[in-house]
Amino acid sequence: MPICRICKAEENLQSVRADYVFGGSEHYKFWECRSCKAIYMDPKLTPEEEKHFYKKEFEKFMAQRVGDHRDWSNAENHIKTNQDQVERRWKFLSPHLKPGLELLEIGCSSGFMLDAFHTAGLQCTGVEPSGEFLEFLQKKGYRAYESLEELTKNDPKQYDLISHFFVFEHIADPFAFLQETYGLLKEGGVIIAEIPSATDPLTSLYTIPSFEKFYWSIAHHYYYTPDSLRYILDTLGYNYELLPEQRYDLSNHMTWMMDGKPGGQNRYNDIFSPETLQSYREDLKRHWRCDTVILKIYKESV
Repeated sequence: MPICRICKAEENLQSVRADYVFGGSEHYKFWECRSCKAIYMDPKLTPEEEKHFYKKEFEKFMAQRVGDHRDWSNAENHIKTNQDQVERRWKFLSPHLKPGLELLEIGCSSGFMLDAFHTAGLQCTGVEPSGEFLEFLQKKGYRAYESLEELTKNDPKQYDLISHFFVFEHIADPFAFLQETYGLLKEGGVIIAEIPSATDPLTSLYTIPSFEKFYWSIAHHYYYTPDSLRYILDTLGYNYELLPEQRYDLSNHMTWMMDGKPGGQNRYNDIFSPETLQSYREDLKRHWRCDTVILKIYKESV
């Protein structure tokens, strides 16, 4: 049995949360620490395995995991099928946006969020390890780099806003990553992140065996909950807030229950009223049985 990768709690405080890892062999498992509530993969991918995965395999891997409302076949289609994400995120991003701000997006994929930030008048820089997406962004004229290391070497500066969406769970050392990105933030700036939460009702509330074989991914070092995020952020002493978010709708959940596979987003919108659909989302959020955490970290002016 391992010791906790986050708080270093001993073996007797660790238990298996998932013994099947999508994309991995039988040797991989996700373990949960009863001390800090972290959920982590053991064994973990080596840095060499990770670099190859994100540079050569990530888009194909993700194409196996998305439902019928996302397209990873090429960058242009990826942009088109993620405009609903832009609209949803704008609700919690817009209070922090104004023309002229310096923005860094880490893990910007095809650049669908960078496009929106650019249209809003922000000065945009991106980090993207995927070779295909990185080349697309650079040809489009964005300042885009393969890694934070390359960014800080070639374009050292600080930013008013740093964003990353569904990136944090891919990071092997969350403490080092947060410290590095916090150091890139100007005084008065904010880091805004979306992180999948293991409070997802499809694994924390309902019993759906097919979802359990899908959810736990070889691409993720960790699955976080509000409790485990608080442990990390309190340890670092940051000023932050955590907000509940629910991305997937009632139709998607019904599709998992009936068909045992991803997809079905908006399928039954002609049956259920907008009020019913929104009420379902809000109830899940209110009880923290939701699939996503929005994290905001504030760097106060001295």
